[in-house]
Amino acid sequence: MSVSSTETGLPGRYRILVLILAAQTMANVGPLGLPAIAALMRDDLGLTLPQAGSLLSLYYIGPVLMSVPAGFMADRWGMARTLIAGQALIGVGLLGVAASQSYGPLIAMLIASGFGYGMLNPTSTKAVIAWFPFRQRATMVGFKQVGLPFGGALGAALMPALALAVGWRLAVTISALALGITVLASALVYRDPPATPMAPGGPSALRVVLRSRDLWLVGLSTLVFAGMQTVWMGYAVLHLRDVVGVSLVAAGGYLALAQASGMVGRVAFGVLSDRVFHGRRRATLVLAGVGSALCSLAMAWTGPGSAAAWLVVLSLVFGFVGIGWNGVQHTLMAELVGPRAAGTAVGFGLAVSSAGVTLAPPIFGWCVERLGSYRPAWIGLALTMGGALALLALVRERPRFDA
Repeated sequence: MSVSSTETGLPGRYRILVLILAAQTMANVGPLGLPAIAALMRDDLGLTLPQAGSLLSLYYIGPVLMSVPAGFMADRWGMARTLIAGQALIGVGLLGVAASQSYGPLIAMLIASGFGYGMLNPTSTKAVIAWFPFRQRATMVGFKQVGLPFGGALGAALMPALALAVGWRLAVTISALALGITVLASALVYRDPPATPMAPGGPSALRVVLRSRDLWLVGLSTLVFAGMQTVWMGYAVLHLRDVVGVSLVAAGGYLALAQASGMVGRVAFGVLSDRVFHGRRRATLVLAGVGSALCSLAMAWTGPGSAAAWLVVLSLVFGFVGIGWNGVQHTLMAELVGPRAAGTAVGFGLAVSSAGVTLAPPIFGWCVERLGSYRPAWIGLALTMGGALALLALVRERPRFDA
């Protein structure tokens, strides 16, 4: 399908960006809202603490398995179909979550929904990179990635109250049906840019990606970043309710604050990488990693009697540094291999880093149950960031600005 010259100019670029942001947002309302209602799901389904705290881990099994095939699909056959199919699959999976009567079907439906996000996320990154020049990429990818914390903030703020009013199952169903709006909008509005470079073939693009030492290093280091982020989203509400003693709705509000701060962080880190560090992505990720580790240490000593003002500050700071780094990661992974294999590179990098999302929360929950306290688990989480930063220090990047 042809694209007019008007669509390839600035108005067309930003229209596409807004559409992608809307899709990313609505795709994350339901999945990232689940931790805010995990206590209700735990009571209804008889889940253990690690099971209730690992809902996002189950969800992110899908991206681990699907990110590379989705990146190949975006490189080989274009982005429009993959964007639409990914959103639709997320919605279908959420409907299955709402209908689940036990832990087994819940696992299957969360994984199925995650497959959809594994298709959407790398494809939308490739789309933004294809539509915008190098000097704007980290900023625009960061803006696109605002959809994750924005959707998470909406889910954390709205789903607890909605679930208490109509039940958690209907709350999840509503989030799935709302996603249908952006599926329709994507089908009607989104077009691939006419000059989008395509990969010469799946094996060729994959060979380039697999041979990239630096892409492996970025993926392995941000595995810890992603794991830490997901532990916060999965266990913060449980920690605040069970240890600090705040209500479920109030705890969800603090999680919503973190997500809202993450929205600002994703754009701010993109601007920092593009403008202050002149295209150097690694330095921006180091700042995010150090800040995230310090916040996890602070959380270790947040207990009964903690002031509301402290919880607000901690939520805002972690959201900014612990969620804001993601757009820079996507941009760096795409730039390490070039535009022809960008989708495959982002998909592969996300598959590696998403392993942290899958593994960290159940390990964290096991440590809490085994040790009888959240504090050692938060401290251990912070210490793992040291290894991640050591790997990141080995990454070679060549900053440049093109048209």
